[in-house]
Amino acid sequence: MPICRHSPRKGPAIRLGLMPAVLMTLLLASCPASEDGGGSGGGGGGGGYPDPGPRNPLPADITSLDYYWGVEAIATGLSTPCKMAQAPDGRLFVSELNGTLRIIETTPPHTQHVFASENVLTGNERGLLGVALSPDFTTNGYVYVMLCINDVTDRQQVIRYTAVGNTSTARTVLIDNLPIAQTHNAGAIKFGLDGRLYVSVGDAELDTNSQTNGSLAGRILRYNEDGSIPATNPKFGTVDAAEWCRGLRNAFGMCVHPTTGTILITENGPNNNDELNYVSPGKNFEWGSTGGIPGAEIGTKLRNWGSVIVPTGLTYHSGNNAPPNTADALFICSYDEEVVYKFKMDGNPPVNIDTEEVFLEFTKNFQANKPLDIIEANDGSLYVSTFTAIWRVYRRTGP
Repeated sequence: MPICRHSPRKGPAIRLGLMPAVLMTLLLASCPASEDGGGSGGGGGGGGYPDPGPRNPLPADITSLDYYWGVEAIATGLSTPCKMAQAPDGRLFVSELNGTLRIIETTPPHTQHVFASENVLTGNERGLLGVALSPDFTTNGYVYVMLCINDVTDRQQVIRYTAVGNTSTARTVLIDNLPIAQTHNAGAIKFGLDGRLYVSVGDAELDTNSQTNGSLAGRILRYNEDGSIPATNPKFGTVDAAEWCRGLRNAFGMCVHPTTGTILITENGPNNNDELNYVSPGKNFEWGSTGGIPGAEIGTKLRNWGSVIVPTGLTYHSGNNAPPNTADALFICSYDEEVVYKFKMDGNPPVNIDTEEVFLEFTKNFQANKPLDIIEANDGSLYVSTFTAIWRVYRRTGP
């Protein structure tokens, strides 16, 4: 899905969307992964951390995984589970591109419930894209989604529901008339630690949109929980009042550090220049620019990939219930390579890349195992979505 992918800097998009992806085998030059090459054992402890011992064979869909972690599928047969958000009570809210917002119970037998169903525009990178839960979900039950609405006028919206058990009520359109195209719709929504809702919008297939004043395309937007615009936005009081930063092509993934509030995004470039970017107010990431942006206004790009990897979902990890060297680690999905990378981050805020390695590798199976999203779960495990499944990756204490 995402993913759009790569099109020339000018002209129509030619990349993936929901069409079968061109398989890529070129991996990043990086530190070797601490995995056992298939999960049958091997590896070992070290550093004072208990060795969990030999591991049972990995599922057929997983080629390799870091030695200290195990993996299980908690849901299969899904319809492109694009984004995930976990409630404090453990329920996993999953947006499927076909318009279904699904709840998956994260304890066996992993019962599923259809929470809501929307009539969405489909194809390429359109559909039910993002999902986020209110910071006060336990008391207000608010569930937010970003979608491509199938209505008289094609556009994107942010909608809020109120959860009553596993059922959606009080459907309310909070943000309307967001830009839309066949591709480059972005669609990540996350609450920051400041309680504001951050929304990524792609350039809607026109790079100059990302630099045009008054456009909402090619940006990260910032709203209050009720859909109003915070007075603390850097351009409040202008035609760009909702803007937090600009100059983006298709920022498909977004994550928030659990204690510092640092926001990172994955940015999908054209035929090269995929990026990992550090989001801060008023910055410009230069997409669609012809030059002349003052240096102090240019956003910080933490990683630039010269070859295409199509970075999708990403998440910081708190270090909770996890092996050593996991606190502040960043896990990033590569759609084209069918892998999840682990970046060890340091600094204050933690935005310096210390090391990077392949953490998990999916078995190539056309489009089925391409990763779309990843989040840290309440218990310190990781949830990873592919085109058909949700996988739980957890700290291993035995086979």
